[in-house]
Amino acid sequence: MKARVERFIWQVGVALGLIEIPKLQPIPVRSNEQQRLAQQRRR
Repeated sequence: MKARVERFIWQVGVALGLIEIPKLQPIPVRSNEQQRLAQQRRR
């Protein structure tokens, strides 16, 4: 019950602009092409 109330209060704060939504950091994902080029450079 307490978690629901806290979540509701947080959502209202975000809706009113009082709280800024945390931004996620992008995670770099290597493609197969990048891995292949990295292996060629090592040789």
